[in-house]
Amino acid sequence: MHDDHAAQTSRFEGAVEDALAGVRGLFRLIVEKTSELVVVHRGGKILYVNPTLVACLGHESTEALYSRPLGDILHAEDVPRENRRVRIMLATNEVAPLYTYRLVRRDGSVITVEVASAPAPFEGGIAVISLCRDITTRIETEARVYQANLMNSMGTLAAGVAHEINNPLAYVTLNIALVTKKLEDLASASGARGDAETQSLARELLGFCGEALDGTDRVAQIVRDFRVFSSANQEERRPIDVRRVLDASIKVADNEIRHRGHLVRSYGNVPLVHANEARLGQVFLNLLVNALQALPQGSSQTNEILVVTATHKVSGSALIEIRDNGPGIPPEILNRVFEPFFTTKPVGVGSGLGLSICRSIVSAHGGRIEIESEVGKGTVVRVTLLPAESVDLGQEPRSEIPKLAPVPRLSVLVVDDEPALLSAIVRQLERSHDVDGRTSWKGALEALADKPYDAVLCDVMMPGVSGFDIHSALCERMPESSERIVYMTGGAFTQDARSFLAQAPNRCLEKPFSPADLEEILRAIAPRPRA
Repeated sequence: MHDDHAAQTSRFEGAVEDALAGVRGLFRLIVEKTSELVVVHRGGKILYVNPTLVACLGHESTEALYSRPLGDILHAEDVPRENRRVRIMLATNEVAPLYTYRLVRRDGSVITVEVASAPAPFEGGIAVISLCRDITTRIETEARVYQANLMNSMGTLAAGVAHEINNPLAYVTLNIALVTKKLEDLASASGARGDAETQSLARELLGFCGEALDGTDRVAQIVRDFRVFSSANQEERRPIDVRRVLDASIKVADNEIRHRGHLVRSYGNVPLVHANEARLGQVFLNLLVNALQALPQGSSQTNEILVVTATHKVSGSALIEIRDNGPGIPPEILNRVFEPFFTTKPVGVGSGLGLSICRSIVSAHGGRIEIESEVGKGTVVRVTLLPAESVDLGQEPRSEIPKLAPVPRLSVLVVDDEPALLSAIVRQLERSHDVDGRTSWKGALEALADKPYDAVLCDVMMPGVSGFDIHSALCERMPESSERIVYMTGGAFTQDARSFLAQAPNRCLEKPFSPADLEEILRAIAPRPRA
């Protein structure tokens, strides 16, 4: 009887062992076939890696990683963080929350993984089992989406800022121009009557006005340049001159350029390219900033950035090069500079996304971006973009400037909700035209009901009314509306206003504008037939 019981117990224990062996084999099969990356480590040493992780990191076999330090596959900056997490897990015997680390491939490239870890018995002791998921692509996508959202937000912000700057800038510019004209008249009249003192004072004040106008021109250009990088429509493409976008990028970075070194332009003839101006500006600005940051501080006299444009002799593509004479990039990391999150800059200076995003933008435009570098001699970044047209933008032949016919006297209605700007425009025009001004759309409708006008200069962005509403009402009251209505804008920062300006056939005056701009746009408008 005793022997039978012992035999049954032995058979039961054997069945249990067989079952456990089957379960262990099943789990081992799952671990080896799963798409997750599995690593088991203890005391900073690798005890096991599954074939998926081996293949992902580019190694030949699982044995190649056994007993090696965990730091051989974990990014050096992440090792101290992992050591702290392991100590906490072993002390608390709890599963660690999800976290992200960087794993280093055999070729030195880096992937980002999301990790779940827990302590567990393994080969006679307690080890840490980590299941990792490669999220590099997801991180890149999120970074691009974030960048796109950031640029779109900047577009809205920049358009709003431009509107608020351009309105006062417009009336400052027009008032200075008006003062300049009156001072010219005063200098001429005082000279004719022999009043040398008054004439000298008028000429001195004219010099001040000239300097002030130079200042307003610079502010206006800064706003225009900023709007290049903040285009509301980040997908719109059109033929553009890359030299103009480069100039805008250089102006944005000008302050840092002047303190870090000097920049030389070498612009050759280059074809138009079919591109999004804001996206291309983002690329050029990023490359300029990278070149600046590569230059050593304290050597501004010898530091140089060279910006070159040319046309490819075979393909006719546009070539843009940004060269620096900095320390260069070592060959062992040159092939990694376009990897997301790879950077040679100090912590906090760069995210490592700049060149990766630049490559994505250029590739999306059907172009390519390449980098060449030599230690001790500097770096060249070359962007190649397909031509939009076969005609180069070289120096256009000069032609005789036609003699302009005088502007006929017109009846003009000016509508702008900015009182100071309205007054400045009215003062500028009333010497040559019959001008009425209104600061509200209701007042404009009342004026239009009283009499017809040869021309209406109307602001697009006014409280309580959209550009479409304004246009519809004007078209009802004025025949040949597209010829007689001129819209004024200091930067359309609402989607409705942008859509309206894109569709309306009318002429448009960008604020700030000069007296010559006003005269030129009115020159094309013929007076109505008089009864």
